[in-house]
Amino acid sequence: MNGVRRVPRTRAGQLAAARHLLITTYGADGAARTDRTWVIQDGPAPGLLLPTASPLAARLRAGSRIEIADGPGAAPLRARAAFLDAEGSVRYRTALIDKYGMAAVLRLARSRLRHGLAGTVGVRLVIGAGDRGLFGPAWQPSWSYSVN
Repeated sequence: MNGVRRVPRTRAGQLAAARHLLITTYGADGAARTDRTWVIQDGPAPGLLLPTASPLAARLRAGSRIEIADGPGAAPLRARAAFLDAEGSVRYRTALIDKYGMAAVLRLARSRLRHGLAGTVGVRLVIGAGDRGLFGPAWQPSWSYSVN
C-alpha cells in the first residue's frame, strides 16, 4: 500500500486530487472570471490557499456564485466558499507544501516576506451548497410555513 495513491470515488475527491482547479466567479457587473489555482484536499472537500488581498478572494468574500472544474471542458460544479481562521490557514499551508513540494515552499516564503502570516487565507469549497436556494421556483414551503 505504501506509495500507492487511492483514487478518490466522489466528484469532490477527484477535484481535490487534481493538480489545479478552475474557479469561475462572477463580478458585480455579472461578468464571469475564471482563475486557475492550486488545490488541496480538506476531508471530502477541496480547499484553496489564496492571497488575502487577491481579486479572487474579494469576489469570494462578496458572495459571488462559484463554479469549479478540474479542467477546461469539464462539467462545472456549484460551490460555496467558507473562509478559515488562522489555524485552518496554517493547516492549508502545510497541506500545500506536502502536495506541491519546493514550488509551494518558495511561493509561501515569498508571500510571508512580503505580507507576513496574514498574507494568505484558507478557503474551503463546499460542493453543491449553491444549489439550495431559499427563493425561486424550486422552493416550496412546507404545510407549517408561516410568514409571521
